[in-house]
Amino acid sequence: MAESTEKVTSTDKETGAIIEKKVVIKKGGGLKWLVYAVVVILVILAAAYLTIGVVFSEAPPAASYPFTTTYQVFLPASQVVTIGNSEIIAIPTGDQVTLSINKQPSVMSVGETKTIQEQRAMISALSVKVMDFDFRVDATYQGKGSGDTTQFYLAFRTSKQVPSFLIERLLPASVQARPV
Repeated sequence: MAESTEKVTSTDKETGAIIEKKVVIKKGGGLKWLVYAVVVILVILAAAYLTIGVVFSEAPPAASYPFTTTYQVFLPASQVVTIGNSEIIAIPTGDQVTLSINKQPSVMSVGETKTIQEQRAMISALSVKVMDFDFRVDATYQGKGSGDTTQFYLAFRTSKQVPSFLIERLLPASVQARPV
């Protein structure tokens, strides 16, 4: 904290004498506390982001999904990928793909759509519930991707408006995905 001294002069009303005083002025204390407050807020926000967790359960019957976010996704061929809590394996053969969802295989043609899962997600940060919502993931096969991948459009349909960074937490790092 910086200090400075200043000479102050005044006149005594009764005697007319000039009085000189030295006054100490302290500066910078408020700015220091503002910096501390900003640092504390940034640490709390970083901790909240790093502790985001998702718990899945069964979606209630007749749930509605008015909000949709669609991603173009490249799944590695013939490898297990976990989206939400569903294990998915995509095995391409020509213009078709065998899509195994939780060990239940089905054959899809280009342009065909299949529901991968329908569940409820509860999101927490710092062990505090942030939000919960119902969601459904629909996969539309787009054909063989570049290299050893299969291309899908994944439509995340949700019961509430959900920030895209939370939806992206449902996708594993092994999947190439971008919003469309």
